[in-house]
Amino acid sequence: MKKTNPSLPTLAVIFALMLSMFSCAPTQNVTASPTPCPATRTPPASFDPTAVPTKPATQTARPIPLPDYRQRFLDSLPANPESCLPARTADDLSVYIYDLKERRELVSINADTPLQFASAFKGPALAYFLSSCRQYWDPSSADWKEYFQNPGAAHNVDQFVSTEYEAALAEFISYPENWKDIGDFSAEHQQVVNGLNGATDTRYFVLEKVYGMIAQSSNLATADVLKFTFENCPNREQFQIEAECGVPNAITTFNAWFNDFAQIDYKSGTPRRGLYSWDTIAENGKNGPEEIILSTFGQKDQCANQTTILKCDPAYTAFNTLTARDFFKFYDALYNLNDELVRETVFSLLKVDEPGPAQGNLKNLARSMRAAALSKNGHAFFTNGSINSDAGILLYKGKAFVVVTLSFNALGPMATLYGSYDSAGNPVGNPGLIQNLLEQYTITP
Repeated sequence: MKKTNPSLPTLAVIFALMLSMFSCAPTQNVTASPTPCPATRTPPASFDPTAVPTKPATQTARPIPLPDYRQRFLDSLPANPESCLPARTADDLSVYIYDLKERRELVSINADTPLQFASAFKGPALAYFLSSCRQYWDPSSADWKEYFQNPGAAHNVDQFVSTEYEAALAEFISYPENWKDIGDFSAEHQQVVNGLNGATDTRYFVLEKVYGMIAQSSNLATADVLKFTFENCPNREQFQIEAECGVPNAITTFNAWFNDFAQIDYKSGTPRRGLYSWDTIAENGKNGPEEIILSTFGQKDQCANQTTILKCDPAYTAFNTLTARDFFKFYDALYNLNDELVRETVFSLLKVDEPGPAQGNLKNLARSMRAAALSKNGHAFFTNGSINSDAGILLYKGKAFVVVTLSFNALGPMATLYGSYDSAGNPVGNPGLIQNLLEQYTITP
């Protein structure tokens, strides 16, 4: 039976979220807001953490022909025939699930509707850095050799251009999980002059920020990585930035790379999606919420001006939007990327599953299914609600699926899709729609 109203636990959590979001209270007007107000704490992993322990999905063989998974999802999600969304869902959400190996679309719900992505764009930002800045992480590249052996970059310290030091550094960097400790490595290999500590090699400290951007979802690190890539990686692909988009900067260049990589085209003169700006974040200080200015403050892409309409109310619109299909195109391109080293390094970092704000629904789902999620989530408070997003590749039983969900103020439907999890990311209650689909689909007929 199709649900038409959210459950009482869902309403309770949504009400609690609204009380907690005074720092992002809305101003009712028709001007789009460029940047979400990110949460500084890890949000509850589920709207119902006290449910009974999880149950495995029913093991039933995949029928032939395939069932209409899209309709199954819609039958379980709240509907509103007056909704402005193509699928007439009552909530602002989009879902896209795709089998990469069989090249088959399984679920597409509002997949071409722009919605805010919060931190989910950091997955593409990781691939952008790795593709553009090989001199900082790829010892097999000519860019690395040239940069490592540059005396000026090494502050004229002979030790920092030595063969022995390069071998140790290359070995350390070859494991992306080490990147968070690059500062410790540099301290251990500090120059010693007459028995006293001398210079420290800081050339590769950006790798700690790259790790923090993904594994800890650091907004400060993300801004620094975007800015660093634009300013320090001249060998990145050069894109022609149209005058109407603004001057070339960290934001416009990232968007140009993303659209090229994911093969997203726009007709001339039409609004584009993407990162409009990455200006400020809100953090809880001693005297309440404080606005923190990011290193990319003031840099904008005037062409990334396609907005989302929140809750079908034209009075509430926002920038920083992509569609679920945009994310699918990116992860499809990444999965099929010929550059194996870039691809596998991206996957290694996206697979990291540390407790904290980067531990989203897709990571929780993969852990409960004994699968692997190469993904990046997003969570942010915004105006009168919360953004929750997840996008990536889920590896399960020899198959690879792109799973993308974008939502605004839809905690209940997200739990319907993913199942419920406690604050530690452990599953509680029955499995969600996505797990049921994947477990049935991966059973050989």
